[in-house]
Amino acid sequence: MNKLLKLIYSNKFFAVTTLLLQVAVIAAFIIGVSNNTRFYLLASNFISAVLILFEVNRHEETAFKITWIMLIAIVPIFGWFFYLYTHTGFISRDIMRSHAIARQQISKYRSDDTEIITEMEDNGISSSLVRYLSRAGGNPVYKNSDFKYYPIGEVMFEDMLDELRRAKDFIFMEFFIINHKSYMWKITESILEEKAQQGVDVRLMYDGMGCIALMPKNYDKVLERKGIKCQIFAPVQPLLSTYQNNRDHRKVLVVDGRCAFSGGINLADEYINKIVRFGHWKDTGLKVTGEAVKGFTEMFLTMWCTASSASDTDFERFLSASSSFPVYNGKGYIAPYCDSPLDNKPIGRNSYIDILNNAKDYVSIMTPYFVVDEGIFDAMSYAVTRGVDVKLILPGIPDKRIPYCLARSYYEDLFDIGVEVYEYTPGFVHAKTTVSDGKHAIVGTINYDYRSLYLHYECAAYISDSPAIKDIDADMIDTLSKCRRVTMAEYNELPWYYKFLGRVLRFIATLI
Repeated sequence: MNKLLKLIYSNKFFAVTTLLLQVAVIAAFIIGVSNNTRFYLLASNFISAVLILFEVNRHEETAFKITWIMLIAIVPIFGWFFYLYTHTGFISRDIMRSHAIARQQISKYRSDDTEIITEMEDNGISSSLVRYLSRAGGNPVYKNSDFKYYPIGEVMFEDMLDELRRAKDFIFMEFFIINHKSYMWKITESILEEKAQQGVDVRLMYDGMGCIALMPKNYDKVLERKGIKCQIFAPVQPLLSTYQNNRDHRKVLVVDGRCAFSGGINLADEYINKIVRFGHWKDTGLKVTGEAVKGFTEMFLTMWCTASSASDTDFERFLSASSSFPVYNGKGYIAPYCDSPLDNKPIGRNSYIDILNNAKDYVSIMTPYFVVDEGIFDAMSYAVTRGVDVKLILPGIPDKRIPYCLARSYYEDLFDIGVEVYEYTPGFVHAKTTVSDGKHAIVGTINYDYRSLYLHYECAAYISDSPAIKDIDADMIDTLSKCRRVTMAEYNELPWYYKFLGRVLRFIATLI
């Protein structure tokens, strides 16, 4: 039943349904309204023109505009319904209101990073990205912090469990996917239940769509009875709305304000190779300690209050917790940041572009999906033209065939501008990691695709001038040793229909 519900409320189901409606209407038009052809053509052209005019004047990425205009013009009825479905929704407005209120409340406790940014500039460290993150998203940069990089999910999960067992005050968890039958969740749940009984404030939030086939119905109520406060973000409802399209793709764990985890892994056994789905599962993540933990605490509380519309949260208690631990004197700067589809600020996208535009020697990227706009592609081209070595690592075994075909449709263009493309031979890359020049890195949940860059709630950490970045570089080198470099000759050997399909899919890439 859960799988059926997930199908019914998916974009694919809606697209197929409206397409069938289009066929039915066309059939009715041909059979029953042949005498009113002129009227229907005029009405169709008028409606299409109004929607196209509205779309042209929207503040939106050009690729989205082109897709919508083509859909509305070529398949009017399907295009109308699908466009209205993704651009309307009263529930979405409620979410926007709750999100704005939560951000406003938390902004009162936000750290002032002016002195830190000045310090970075005085030390000759690029501050362009931290200035942008602070001004555009209200995500300050921190010092007196440290981070540990995880090149694989298994090691990260063991450290997560260790920190959960040490919790004394509060536990905040936010995940896109939780499989209640998995080893990962069972052992995590037992610790959370034990901690709740000890008086620890335990809060869990998971995405309604990401978990629809993996968590039992009303499981949040089961957890509440165990003392675990639980919120389902955007639970699936029998109502078509943009609300269903913007998912909480973030992965955040904060313990006592002492440490925070983020990265690619969800709570399902494939993420730690407990089970094999698409060969070896390559994932990455990080653990942050020190003052920067406050940034992740702010992220969680913002989404918690957005989902629950709560106004009685003791923000000061949680946001001051990080300052109660010993000061870290580690070198480097960390800026935890989040991205929201509600503000028309593609912070994740612009962060990647900044890394590419400011790189001097190299940029190495790991991502499971590569479906990007002209901005990122042009930044790659600009970097290579300046002599920067740009390497892109993608899965050797895909988890989804359509996005994989789409990613490969970019290969020829990437080869033309000089980007080196590698496929991870042992299996599937789920990591979202970018590093440049041994000085700058981004680790988090943000894929190089339209869904992550524009439609989902995401999070990451930007790390600058930290000695631990060498661990990310080492992982990139090790991962590349397990990859094969894709060549133009190999791409040319792909079946013509496969390459043609990829080009066709580019037409609707913003919707996939």
